[in-house]
Amino acid sequence: MMEVYCLLANGTECLELTLSYVNRYDENKLKTKKYHKIPGNKWHHLATLFKRIINQNLNMYLENSNFVLKFQFKSIINFQDRNSQTQLGIDVENMLNNSLYSDVIIKSTEGYEYKVHKNILASRSDVLKAHFEHNTIECQTNIIESPLEDEILMEVLTFIYSDKAPRVNEIPEQLLSAANYYQLSRLKSLCEEELRKRLTVENAIETLQLAELQSAETLKQLTLEFIKDGNAQLITETEGWAKINSIELLKTIHEYLWMESH
Repeated sequence: MMEVYCLLANGTECLELTLSYVNRYDENKLKTKKYHKIPGNKWHHLATLFKRIINQNLNMYLENSNFVLKFQFKSIINFQDRNSQTQLGIDVENMLNNSLYSDVIIKSTEGYEYKVHKNILASRSDVLKAHFEHNTIECQTNIIESPLEDEILMEVLTFIYSDKAPRVNEIPEQLLSAANYYQLSRLKSLCEEELRKRLTVENAIETLQLAELQSAETLKQLTLEFIKDGNAQLITETEGWAKINSIELLKTIHEYLWMESH
């Protein structure tokens, strides 16, 4: 397995990664992908390349012993746009801590109340937007009863107002569930990425179960690939494997391993 990271001094709004196979005769492009909003002075994960995938892609070239994998990066930076977006982000983020002009209250399961803004919530989440449409109770009372505990709800609101997830590395499982519930796709992606980085033989089954439960398709595929990538035998000896009580999960694993090997 190969991990690809980048570190940029100033960050960029858009980064394009191209992976190519190069030998003495030619160069063949294997993969191109674009990434948005790469932070500066921070290692950013770009891709996970599993050895089986690399071997499959390079199978036609393996008879040539002299070959390399070439990574090319193309950065597009627009400082004017980036600075204006940053100031806008600061202004919107400050609205969460300022109840001025708030027009709705959202409550955690413990009863903590946050004075927030319908237009911000509705613009970020279709689930929250639905509370303010038609003749709903929330539309009449301007109070939303959230199923989230206060700790998680505060993180979700922070993300909604700032597009940041400061505790994603601490509580990715809980935030993944919350992101799935409120259909916050970018927060969901951040959680999936954090959980991907934590994948081990010991927690692969638990991670796969979580991915299935929260409809986290990217995390599910990466976990299945991790299992396939030479770890299947070891995983069948773990406690997580012994505790599987879902026939559907076993079927999913078996079908993936069988299909990928044929």
